[in-house]
Amino acid sequence: MRHILTYLLIVTSFVVKAQTYTASEVYVHFFSPAPIVDIEAITNTAKVKLNLAKKDVEVEILINSFTFKKALMQTHFNEKYIESNKYPTATFKGKFKDKLDLNTDGVYKLSLDGRFSIHGVERAKNIDCIVSVKDNKIFFESSFKLLSANYKIEAPDIIYRKVGQEVDVDIKGYLKKED
Repeated sequence: MRHILTYLLIVTSFVVKAQTYTASEVYVHFFSPAPIVDIEAITNTAKVKLNLAKKDVEVEILINSFTFKKALMQTHFNEKYIESNKYPTATFKGKFKDKLDLNTDGVYKLSLDGRFSIHGVERAKNIDCIVSVKDNKIFFESSFKLLSANYKIEAPDIIYRKVGQEVDVDIKGYLKKED
């Protein structure tokens, strides 16, 4: 009996791992239009994990990995508004119910229901995602909006006029089967 349980645990771990896909060089872009100066930054170091067996997705973004066109803007973003030393990551953990077959070429729309966390605040968030499978390559992309006030990201009034309150976020990358 003990050998059967051990065998089942080993087989189950291989099956679950075989259904896990990851991406470690994910492109994330955010843009916030503002009256005086638009706020825009990118990173290519976000991480995504997709587990088909559990139908869940995890995203992790290191806040201080974002680069801006102006160094001073990047410094203010990290030190004064996002406080990346105190809150080093933004994360999303969600689940989907949609059909997704990564062995069959096609375009799949996923509706991810989960929790988005940034600046020490976690909120429920629904994010739509498109997954394209072609010739064994798996590409994903998503666009969504965040309101800075929902995550207690505030700036002094004089600066707040410069900084937009609505942030457009784009994310995209390629998934590969976890070894």
